[in-house]
Amino acid sequence: MQSNSDSKPEYSELTRPETQAHAPFYLGLDIGTGKVAAVILDSALESRAVKSIPHDAVCPAPQGRALQDPEVLLETVWSAVRALPANARSRIAAIGVTGQMHGVALFSEEMKALTPLVTWQDRRVLENNYLELLVEKAGHPLYSGQGAATLAWFRDHGQWPDPVHAAATIQDAAVALLTGASKPVTDPTDAAGWGLYCLESAEWDVEAWERIGVPRSILPRILACGSKAGSLCPELAGRLGLGAGTPVAAALGDHQASLVAVVRSESEDLALNIGTGAQLSAVVTHASFEAPPASFEWRPYLGNRRVATAAALCGGSAWVWLAESVESWLIELGLEPPPREKLFQRLNELGLDAVSELDLSPHFLGERHDPGLRGGIRGIGMDNFRLGSLSRSLARAIMANLKSMMPGEVLHGRRHLLGSGNALRRNPLLQKMAEGVFGLPLRLSSRQEEAACGAAINAMTLIRSGNRR
Repeated sequence: MQSNSDSKPEYSELTRPETQAHAPFYLGLDIGTGKVAAVILDSALESRAVKSIPHDAVCPAPQGRALQDPEVLLETVWSAVRALPANARSRIAAIGVTGQMHGVALFSEEMKALTPLVTWQDRRVLENNYLELLVEKAGHPLYSGQGAATLAWFRDHGQWPDPVHAAATIQDAAVALLTGASKPVTDPTDAAGWGLYCLESAEWDVEAWERIGVPRSILPRILACGSKAGSLCPELAGRLGLGAGTPVAAALGDHQASLVAVVRSESEDLALNIGTGAQLSAVVTHASFEAPPASFEWRPYLGNRRVATAAALCGGSAWVWLAESVESWLIELGLEPPPREKLFQRLNELGLDAVSELDLSPHFLGERHDPGLRGGIRGIGMDNFRLGSLSRSLARAIMANLKSMMPGEVLHGRRHLLGSGNALRRNPLLQKMAEGVFGLPLRLSSRQEEAACGAAINAMTLIRSGNRR
């Protein structure tokens, strides 16, 4: 098992004949924390091609910072598209984009990056009680890694470039470049991740932005969910082997894009995604939408619906932490650790065979609603502190943490647990603990690259709805 950053490129193509020789295909792009994915779906939502490439965009940074190079990210996107079969690219009727939520970078008028992408994992705003003071100033909840908090930190710490033309997530920047736009636009599913967004009006909380000193002029315009952002410009069309003028949808947040790909019954499905982080989500069609407790949040969703989401900072990263800890212990003992893949396999085997469990808290990075939380282990006796017990307890704790964050009324009546994310898919122990904690059978998504597939489905919906303005 690995984290959701793949160790090598993955490529697959389905070569079955299309019933209609010239039926349209749809391209979905996902700019993730560890890799970029490009998929092509046909009109029956079957995958025709998939390309996944680790982007290696991480920039060296002090502890507590999480930076990536926007140029490397975008060039990896273009490379992934060019690697798809030319005959499939020639049939692309629309393009959808998604990517890692919450992060932000600043751009020039030519859409050249003026700063690194500060990702959702960045924790600089937690230093010196800055976030607490910022929340008080904004009069609005904010969390580390969110775009609004990062931009305010830039302003208050003398790291604001001059001049700044636009702020954008990496996926919104990609859409702007694809369409040749002079300024990025955004979708509510992506805008909500910035932090100062009003769910009721589906607009920026303008007064809050003013209070934290970030000019409204640099913010992307918010379009309605599922809207067209523009058409593919000739320059990128030529570079990517796609048709100029192809409609491009405004970018979705990657969380909602994954849900688009996996959820079938909105009233009965409970979606579990374990990647670097972890999310437990349920689409809600009828709710009061009152302000939620801090442990979960309402997020926008397509069709004016909303998603109740519990998001933990440690998902697959907690599992990687266990493997890295074992490796470091072996090295300190003068022993050679096994290859990472074999180590993950053995931890799964030991955990599945273990009987005893420990009381473990997986809050190694804190949580958005309580950044000061940390992990812990209780219940250690003389005979139960074994790797099997530890791995089993960690897997259960990851699931129990998510369940405890979600209100019972949202969980009530759910009949299906839909699993996605590479960390969950590759980890039988996590799968077993998920079924035990939620008391539901787990059905893993059969799709490769769910978020990219969701973006492609969004592009198809754009065309079928006639939303081409």
